[in-house]
Amino acid sequence: LPRQSAFAPPQSLLQRHRLAALMLVTPSANGVSRPQLAYGDAPFQRVPGDGFQPLRKAVSAPSPGLLERRFSSSFPSKPLAELERKKTFWEVKNPWRGLNRTASFVSEAYVKFKQQKSVAEDARQPREERMVAVVDPFSTGALLAAAVEQRGFHVIRILSEYNSPVADLVQESISCSFDATIQHNNLAADQQKALQDTIAELKALPWALEAILPGAETGVSLADQLTFALELRGNGEEHSRARRNKYLMGEAVRAAGVRAVKQLYATEWEQVAEFLQGWPEPFLAVVKPLESAGSDDVFKCGSAEEVETAFRSIHGKKNGLGQLNDGALVQEFLAGREFVIDGVSRDGVYKVMAIWEYDKRSVNGANFVYFGMRPRCEDGPEMTALIDYAASVVDALTIRNGPSHMEVMVMDDGPCLVEVGARCHGGEGTWCPIAKACYGYTQVDGTVASFFSPEAFDSYPPRPTELRAHGREVFFVVQESGVIRTMPGVQVIKNSPSFHSLEMMVKPGDFIAKTIDCFTRPGAAQLLHTDAEVVAKDYEMLRALELPGGGLFDLSLVCEEDPRQKGIVVVVDPFSTGAQLAAEVVKRGFRLVMVLAER
Repeated sequence: LPRQSAFAPPQSLLQRHRLAALMLVTPSANGVSRPQLAYGDAPFQRVPGDGFQPLRKAVSAPSPGLLERRFSSSFPSKPLAELERKKTFWEVKNPWRGLNRTASFVSEAYVKFKQQKSVAEDARQPREERMVAVVDPFSTGALLAAAVEQRGFHVIRILSEYNSPVADLVQESISCSFDATIQHNNLAADQQKALQDTIAELKALPWALEAILPGAETGVSLADQLTFALELRGNGEEHSRARRNKYLMGEAVRAAGVRAVKQLYATEWEQVAEFLQGWPEPFLAVVKPLESAGSDDVFKCGSAEEVETAFRSIHGKKNGLGQLNDGALVQEFLAGREFVIDGVSRDGVYKVMAIWEYDKRSVNGANFVYFGMRPRCEDGPEMTALIDYAASVVDALTIRNGPSHMEVMVMDDGPCLVEVGARCHGGEGTWCPIAKACYGYTQVDGTVASFFSPEAFDSYPPRPTELRAHGREVFFVVQESGVIRTMPGVQVIKNSPSFHSLEMMVKPGDFIAKTIDCFTRPGAAQLLHTDAEVVAKDYEMLRALELPGGGLFDLSLVCEEDPRQKGIVVVVDPFSTGAQLAAEVVKRGFRLVMVLAER
């Protein structure tokens, strides 16, 4: 079967029309408008956002026919136009990704390293007649998919839901060729049938299925179901729901005799009011969604009234993972320092691949904003207790194979679980270079080894006992919203002694909102050096740089909301000259809605 033969039919007139509809006209240096391709079979070019909202973002559910993104996994029996209609809306490589990233900067040493790595990749293992499926290969899952491809496997992308809100969380530098894409129908009334349909599509592919891996948090549940149904290496179904549902997670840990947070899951305020009676003073409680990530809608409350406000704000709202919150979780406030333990397991043998200490602070009206993190190792009794506690949580939730990303609060009376995900540490994997330098390996390396190389897995130490280097990841926090004129702080960061790499998700001309969670931060920087004091000094310099007037951003306008949003303009069939008309609409600050008159 020639690679991509079932998924890449010749370009037709319809595809060329849709390609034209997604052309953006951007001003060049000499003031002349220049079209750039954002989609299609032509070489992909990154396109400045310029207010353009991708069609994928505007769709909340598929309609029959046009927006269906299910791929046939065998040679098409339907007309070519039907297959092409499906292919157009979701290419083998995500066409929207370039519209959400604007600039990446790395040190010269890292550029040299990437060049050397590119040469090594050319000599990678030959293709095997086996395949590995990655469910939602977004964020660090994209790195995981790329690592699997490097081992010579055919890589299959499974999308667990339509229009995933985390689909654009992929570093620009990551490259992975997916041999097939399967869209699971998460909206079907009969989910058992939907699961069997996804399994049938997997079985129809011409390679032996070696493993199914979760890429992002949204893919954990489906990966569990598929591995169990296909009898592949996985974690079983017993605690599958508890590995996603934060309430069930805490109760499973408590049932195993491990310290767990005091909590209540409620769908009615009256349940919460009764739970809070006799709450200890001083009053402190946490309210958050049952299933989300990135500190999305996590509230620290100092009174029952604040708890009620937070509960009503969360209940019924769509969370950061695109799911509708049914109720909310109310928990005791855990006072202490927060750590991350990134582990990997194989047949119940648990190994800690990294320990990170979070820098979380209250800012912009939000109480749990990520400012950064630094790598740690087992350098004393506190870290030993933390690692032992993490192992007990992994056992309680039967995470016997693959990665685990755990957040734990270390308090005066010992560690207590915040939450854990049965997948790799997220954050788009920007932490990987720091982990590689400080430990000599990453959680992605360990995950691949746990499934495909038991010898390599055995070679990793059970826990890190020393650091080879010192590093920090800096998450930029915007405390003054407005429209960016320039970003003078970028060069200052690049000139710092411990600078390793930098990714900015905004550019001059963009509106930046105040940072309140992982989804609203404008970028991140990675620092590395052999001297811990140099890293600490640069970290504080970057913290000062991001303050209002500090120099990271020069704002042409300080405002709470984007003043350029003027509402929507609908263009019906934006083909031919209509594509230029659509581009002019975007250029003038309107939101563009494209309506296709025919299927």
